[in-house]
Amino acid sequence: MNILFLGDSITDCAHNFTPDNLGGGYVKLIASHHPEITAVNGGTNGFTFPRVLQKWQQMYAARTYERAVITCGVNEVGIVMNTGLTQKQADELLSHSKKAARTLIAGLLENNTSKILLIEPFLFPTAQYLVHWVPVLCSVREMIRQTVLEFPCDKVTYVHTQNALEQAAAREPVTHDGIHLNRSGNQYLAALIEAALF
Repeated sequence: MNILFLGDSITDCAHNFTPDNLGGGYVKLIASHHPEITAVNGGTNGFTFPRVLQKWQQMYAARTYERAVITCGVNEVGIVMNTGLTQKQADELLSHSKKAARTLIAGLLENNTSKILLIEPFLFPTAQYLVHWVPVLCSVREMIRQTVLEFPCDKVTYVHTQNALEQAAAREPVTHDGIHLNRSGNQYLAALIEAALF
């Protein structure tokens, strides 16, 4: 089974700098737990849904991947919060991301991907400024959920992560900056994805 992992830095985890091109995060962990699969790490630090779509079209659309996992959305939040967008501009950005997410999912399905997971973007208010990101994060999550609902539920799934990762964080640190996961955090995320993927 071949699995394509797309998304932002949560997936990337410096995969271009590791010999197996899998990185040091949840993708590597899932691949190590399931030697029968062929994992492809297509994550890129800083990417939003339109950039993920563009990368898929340029690099992966010519091949069929049996399953796909997409982690995206937190960079949309960062852009809205850090670039001084007006509400209208923020709404337009999220609308553009929704269209890109829809096109990406539809393209994967047309290429006979049998299961697609959209991973809920998460944040931890370990850094105080991230508290102010939460309302926009909720809007991005809703955008992703609504997009997923446009497709057959046996093909496309929205995987909730925030509550489970918060419970894990009550036991041990799972992030080093409130956005990116440490080793323990990646282990918890890998388990959540595996439960939905296999």
